[in-house]
Amino acid sequence: MQEVSRTGRIAAIDLLRGLAVIGMILVAYAGDWEHRFRVLTHADWRGYALADMIFPSFLFCVGAAMPFSLLKRAGERPAAEVMLYLARRSAALFALGLLLNLLPYFDFAHVRLLGILQRIGICYFIAGTMVLALGRLSAQGYLLPLGRVIGTAVALGLAYAALLLAWDAPECGRGCFDSVHSLPTVIDRAVLGVQHFWPYGTTDGRVTYEPEGLLSTAGALINVLVGLAAGLVLHRDGDAADGRWLKLGLAGAALLALGFALDPVLPVVKKIWTPSFALLSSGFSLLALLLLKSLPERARPTPVLAFGANATLAFIGISLMDCVLQLPFGAANPRSWHDRLAQELGNAIADARVASVTYSAGLVVVLGTALLLLYRRKLFFRL
Repeated sequence: MQEVSRTGRIAAIDLLRGLAVIGMILVAYAGDWEHRFRVLTHADWRGYALADMIFPSFLFCVGAAMPFSLLKRAGERPAAEVMLYLARRSAALFALGLLLNLLPYFDFAHVRLLGILQRIGICYFIAGTMVLALGRLSAQGYLLPLGRVIGTAVALGLAYAALLLAWDAPECGRGCFDSVHSLPTVIDRAVLGVQHFWPYGTTDGRVTYEPEGLLSTAGALINVLVGLAAGLVLHRDGDAADGRWLKLGLAGAALLALGFALDPVLPVVKKIWTPSFALLSSGFSLLALLLLKSLPERARPTPVLAFGANATLAFIGISLMDCVLQLPFGAANPRSWHDRLAQELGNAIADARVASVTYSAGLVVVLGTALLLLYRRKLFFRL
C-alpha cells in the first residue's frame, strides 16, 4: 500500500527530511572543531563525504513534497495567485535566513548574504515557477508531465556543465574547478564581495568562495527537480506502488553511477555544486528514500518525524540556540557558553571526538524534545 497520510504526506519523505536536519546539526554545531569523527566532516574541496549528502537530501525533499502541495494549489487557484504564493514564501525563507545571519550583532557591513534558507527559498521559487510553466490545467486537476521535469533537469545540468567546462580562467586555464578560479567563485566575488561570504570559505587563509553562491544554485536546483520527479512518480495513480518504488531505486542507482563516472571530466565538488555532484547526491537521496520506505511503521522513529515535519522551525531553533551559546560567558570571562560547555564535556569524556559529538547530540535532544511536543499536538510552523 502507498504510505500517504490523510494530509498527503509520505512518511519516508518526512523521515529523510528529519534525518537531514539532525545530520546538519551534528555536522555544523560541533563542540570541538579540532576533534571530530571523520564521518561528520565535509570533503575539503573535491570529492564527497556522507556529510556532503545532508543538504542535497533536504533540497531533494523540497522537490518531492511539491506534487502533494503545489499541484493541488495550482489546480484550484489562478496562476497569478499561485505565483504570488511562491514569491511570498520564497521571500520569507530568504529574509529569515538573512535575519539569522545578522544575529546577534546586526553587522550589515559583513553579514553573509546567502546561506541554507536563502538557497532553499531561491530553489523553491524557481522550481515552483517551472511547475507552472511546464504543467497544464485539465479536468482532472493540474497535470505536470514527468518527462518535462526530467528534460528540464537534464537541460539545466548540461547548460551548467558547459559553462563550467568552457570557462577559461586566468592563471588556471579552461575548465578550472578550484576554490579560487572556478567560474562560480569568480562570479560570487564580483557580485557579492568576500565581506558578505561565509567566513570559513577560505583558500590558504583568505576567503575565496561562498558554498551557497549564485551560479552554483543551478546545480542545487537539479536536486530539487530530481525530488520533484520522484514526487510525481509517487503521486501518480494507476501504477502499482511497489513498481513505483522499484523505478525510483533503479533511477537512484543510475544517477549515483553517472555522478561517479563523470568525475574525471566534471569533478565532484559540493561547494560549487557541480552537475556530477548533483547527480551523485540525488542518487544517494533516492536510495535513502527507498531504504526509509522499507521500514515498518512501528520502526519509524517518531522524533525523526518530528524534525522532518517541522524542519524550518528546527533550523530556526538551532540557529537561535547557537546564537545564545556563542555569547560571552560573563563580563569578566570572554569565553562563550559554547566554549565553556565544550570544555566541561572534554574534561568529563576521555575521547575528544566523543566529547565533541556529545555536545552536538545534546543540542539535538534539547531541540528534538520541543519539536516532539509540537508534533504530538499536531502543531506545525508554516511560512
